[in-house]
Amino acid sequence: MPTSTITLEPETSTDLAQSLEAEFKKADLREIKIHTIDAGRVRIETPVRRLADYHFACAGRKCSWKTTKKQIIVELKHFAVEQRAENHLFYMDLFVGHAVQNFLFNIVHEPRTGIRDIFVARSLRAVERLKSLDEANLIEAVKAPTDYSVLVRALNTEEALTTVENTDPLAAAKLRGIDAKRRLLESEGGEISSAQAARLLKMTRQAVDKRRKEGKLLGLELGKRGYLYPSWQFGLKGLEDVLSALKSQDFWERVSFFLNPSDLLDGQTPLEVLTKAGDVESVKRSAKNYGEHGA
Repeated sequence: MPTSTITLEPETSTDLAQSLEAEFKKADLREIKIHTIDAGRVRIETPVRRLADYHFACAGRKCSWKTTKKQIIVELKHFAVEQRAENHLFYMDLFVGHAVQNFLFNIVHEPRTGIRDIFVARSLRAVERLKSLDEANLIEAVKAPTDYSVLVRALNTEEALTTVENTDPLAAAKLRGIDAKRRLLESEGGEISSAQAARLLKMTRQAVDKRRKEGKLLGLELGKRGYLYPSWQFGLKGLEDVLSALKSQDFWERVSFFLNPSDLLDGQTPLEVLTKAGDVESVKRSAKNYGEHGA
């Protein structure tokens, strides 16, 4: 049986959902589910294992599916696309571009009373201003690995800083501080959660929390999300003794001590010394000096 091809050019989310449901049924694409999320968004849910069977492809303004019976091509002239995979399912959201723009406009300009709404509105106003950055700067920014990093990288450009510093003269210094903290957390293996720390130490999360409170572990508080623990500290010889010498310092100062070179350690970082030679006493002396003279 020859394969027939149909091309859909929906203009509204309703048209899109109805057309896809009908055509997927005809093409025997039984494991694909269509969900209408709201007036402007349709979600297509497919088991990841079936994507190859359905010959799914999505590039530019076209998405397509194909079986022995039919090929379905959707022209996305009026839609934007978001894709993600989660729990063995592949999700593709198709939404009307102007609906998203209207949402952003409303959330920025409508009166807000809740603290979260106020935060979102003010943040979006700041992001809206960043859209005017030079395209080369925007390209570099979006190469960052996380959404937060995209913002930090964009704000760190000279073009953005010049604009921001007109209202906040300390903006550059604040951003350097944020970037420095991010680098500290990502260094030497990154960080792990309380649950991961508990598994690693073969103890309960309560016991991990107790060790942190006693100053025997380094943990960064994340509010309702709990704590993050730098992964390099686990199994490190002399950790508790060195942390005791740094007890007057905050989390960031203590992390900075371990990861930055010290003149008292011949230019090595305390972490390097403890990992390679295990000379705890020399690191303790360096820690005490660090504590007395500040970071």
